[in-house]
Amino acid sequence: MYSEIIIETKYEKEYIKKSAYLGNGQNKREYWFKVPQEYENMLTDRADPMVYALIFPMMRIGGKFIISGADVSKSLIDNLTVFTRIWNKLFPGEYKKIEIVANEVPDDYRPNETDAIMAFSGGLDASYSLYKYKTNQDNRFKINITHAVIFLGADVPLDDTKSFTDVFNNAKKMTDDLNVTLVPIKTNIPRSTYNWSLEYMPVIVGGLALFSKKFAKCVIASADSVCRFNRLSGSNTTTDPWLSCDNFRVISDGLEHNRTERAAVVKDWDVGMQNLRVCWRNLDKSKNCGVCEKCIRTKLNFWVNGCTHMPTMPNDLTFTELKNVKFDSAVQLLYFQETYQSYRDKLPKDWARQLRKKIKKWNRRFGPRVHSHSFWWHLIRMKF
Repeated sequence: MYSEIIIETKYEKEYIKKSAYLGNGQNKREYWFKVPQEYENMLTDRADPMVYALIFPMMRIGGKFIISGADVSKSLIDNLTVFTRIWNKLFPGEYKKIEIVANEVPDDYRPNETDAIMAFSGGLDASYSLYKYKTNQDNRFKINITHAVIFLGADVPLDDTKSFTDVFNNAKKMTDDLNVTLVPIKTNIPRSTYNWSLEYMPVIVGGLALFSKKFAKCVIASADSVCRFNRLSGSNTTTDPWLSCDNFRVISDGLEHNRTERAAVVKDWDVGMQNLRVCWRNLDKSKNCGVCEKCIRTKLNFWVNGCTHMPTMPNDLTFTELKNVKFDSAVQLLYFQETYQSYRDKLPKDWARQLRKKIKKWNRRFGPRVHSHSFWWHLIRMKF
């Protein structure tokens, strides 16, 4: 028994639509990216982008998948085989073993090309990576980012075109300031994922791999840092390397720096600070709400770096916000804990004291619980 994935390319008004149909019969489903036609000469003819983007949907189904309609780079199938085996070991109940069958072709190995394309949302992580490389702040690695991609259908829903127009325009001010071309892409794939926080990385890589006819490498700003590797995320040092292939290298950037260290780089970029967008809870996706956990956390990241006012935040950080902030997950708690442990000496004493109390309280909630009942509960129920 096998499932077929049919790759197609269509022209729709001003867009080129790259589609993959997954499934058989009435269960067939279309997954797609749409790219403005002006970038047609950069787009690959191979199925690699859609194989990237559909790797988690394939693992949800399991079994053999036959790719038809376009060739696939041999090293991509080799590396994604390891990628899927790792995720199967981590979550065997959710991600099943798969086999990819396709017309495998040799890679166009281009090791000396320096130009790169990156994913850019206008947030802190992506702004850090873009500004760092464009201003040559990394003495070791020289990566010339000439193009960036922003996705409609990721953090901004496909039908919210008004917000996306504002998001795109603000992000474009940032990329224009650094002489980088910003390309808008539409996609329906993120809304088809079961767990976006774990499954986002291959989708983003797939969108960037569309341009692999021109670029041999891409940069994705990782949301993680080495301080949080006791919690698995969609981008991590174990599985990210297996998303690269000989034809297209994936660079997960920033793993050696936490969010506060990244804020220290971005705070000196005037245009970046005037357009920085980190919030995903606000009804208006183009603006920061200023009061959610992520907004408060980001204001704290900049505050300890001496930047007490952020132009894109409705208000500056206050003691009351730190006192009342609520965490929805252990990962959010770890972000605050990381900042407190490294930068508490830069905080006012009452702020540091309040943050320590908050972290201690929420550690009890999210930490491991050996017992749910007290000693006395067990004693009175003991049978002699």
